[in-house]
Amino acid sequence: MDREAKERLSEIANLQDEDIILDEAALLIAAEMQDDVDIPYYLSLMANLADKFERTRDAASSISVNSVLEFIHGTEDFAGNTPDYYDPENSYLNRVIDTKQGIPISLALIHISLGARLDIPVHGINFPKHFLVSYGLDNPVIVDPFAGRILSKPDCANLLKQIFRGKVALQEDFFAPATNRDVLIRLLNNLKEIFWRKKSWQETKACIELQLLLLPNDARCNVQLGAIYEMQGNVLLAKHTYTQVLQASDDEDMRQTVGQRLLALESKAKTLH
Repeated sequence: MDREAKERLSEIANLQDEDIILDEAALLIAAEMQDDVDIPYYLSLMANLADKFERTRDAASSISVNSVLEFIHGTEDFAGNTPDYYDPENSYLNRVIDTKQGIPISLALIHISLGARLDIPVHGINFPKHFLVSYGLDNPVIVDPFAGRILSKPDCANLLKQIFRGKVALQEDFFAPATNRDVLIRLLNNLKEIFWRKKSWQETKACIELQLLLLPNDARCNVQLGAIYEMQGNVLLAKHTYTQVLQASDDEDMRQTVGQRLLALESKAKTLH
């Protein structure tokens, strides 16, 4: 990421949540992980999508959820990338715009960004393991952005059953609107998990550092950062990071986890000597 883009992401991280422009922030995250992402160009493509929708709809009628779904998933052919779900490119908004394929949260960004330009309320929903969106504030309509369909509460219960094999019951707080920071953190979580599984420690570290930009001093992220330093063989920096968490955290479980990591590092050092 060039210096100007990095500074812009830092500025966004310091904004009030409601002032964060999600598609711009998501593109800046994509630019951190890739070379030569033309952010103004992709923002113009999103603006063009909104213009195209306005040109093709009946101006005399109000915007319906079905008309937006038909436009995004029919006319524009955005769809879930089922065959290659864990490809990191599914989380890069520029590549989702290019390929018309993504995962639930990146496709949700298309819905949210289009909604913002059309002045209709579209919010993310931090549903467990499968990000959703809701249209409207009163009696919101729930949409699965991966499948491009409206979901009833029983549909959501079935989705949850498929994901957790019946071990998790549907709860009303699963439908709470996600903040803009929530959306970006979850986008980065998906990338982080992919890179962690691949043992791509530098990319994993970049994701964690971006999360800490959005949530400064987050204990869980700092513990993960310490683990990355361990994986990279930087024991001193790992110990320093864990110690800072130990000193700052009031969470007893977190303190216990960090204490165990510090003891393991001490034991490893004694064994090596």
